[in-house]
Amino acid sequence: MMSSREQKQDKFEFKEFFRFTKDGKMKSGTVVYSFSLAILFLIVYGAAYYFLIDVLAPLTRDLPIWASDMIGAVIPALIGGLICLIPVLLLSERKYAVYAYVWIALFALAFLIAMLILLKSEKDALSVFIRLFVIMIPAPLIIGGGAAWYFYKKQKL
Repeated sequence: MMSSREQKQDKFEFKEFFRFTKDGKMKSGTVVYSFSLAILFLIVYGAAYYFLIDVLAPLTRDLPIWASDMIGAVIPALIGGLICLIPVLLLSERKYAVYAYVWIALFALAFLIAMLILLKSEKDALSVFIRLFVIMIPAPLIIGGGAAWYFYKKQKL
């Protein structure tokens, strides 16, 4: 039978990620590693969209807008996701990649809220922003985050 102190030490608490040791270092490297990975993933996805949008636009010109938007969202997300999968597969702790996608989702949510506040009086700009947000944000989170989650769960088995 474990004492209450041992049970308390075994219990995971989110706030433990942000605790510091006596010498000022973080107790958990998870926050630092996952945040750094999130920044790396954002750069990769940004580059994928930046370089592929101009390539895909002429190819999808004759398609309906929804199909063009879907292709413009999924293809860069797939390529960015494949590139981001390389460090996921190389990591001994794949939970960092899963947490990185949580960071990205939090960044996206904060960005969405800020833009909704800033553009509330600009209806045209707001509709353009929401369209771009819907095109560019969910696909990388679903594709990349789903792959990271899959490989994390596979590692735990």
